[in-house]
Amino acid sequence: MQSLLARARQIRLVCTDVDGVLTDGSLHFGLEIGHTKSFNVRDGAAIKWLQKCDIPVAFISGLDSPATLKRAEALQVVDCFAGHLAKLPILEQLCAKYGLRPDEVAHLGDDLPDLPILSRVGLACCPADAVPEVLETCHFVAPVSGGHGVFRSVAELILKAQGSWDRVVSSYRG
Repeated sequence: MQSLLARARQIRLVCTDVDGVLTDGSLHFGLEIGHTKSFNVRDGAAIKWLQKCDIPVAFISGLDSPATLKRAEALQVVDCFAGHLAKLPILEQLCAKYGLRPDEVAHLGDDLPDLPILSRVGLACCPADAVPEVLETCHFVAPVSGGHGVFRSVAELILKAQGSWDRVVSSYRG
């Protein structure tokens, strides 16, 4: 069986679900039409680090949400698929776009719609509060719940395994 670090070393694309991973899964409704979401700033920083290390990031969300599209735009995530419960065809589309095999892709998910993609990728990851079926499927379970830095912990794992973490840290030391 391939080690976690060996899996992380081969990653060339990171895909993530949004609700329950980048957020805690809460939707805030008010008098205005639509809803708002809270995103963790540390996850946003980690997305930028991966991008600077030439590892693209893709959002694949079952919920069609303007908040998700706005967050993707703010982080310059060009591959944002909102309103797609069938996630496996999106994985296949992204692999074709980037010339990758599924084992060169990481995916972060927390619920049943993520199972088809999690069972195909090289590095399957989830938050600590994912549903039991997802927890059983994943290679890496982040030590935090959704919305509390799950993406950050996965990005650090990948960047450390690929020898890029010191470059990220040194960029802040001036």
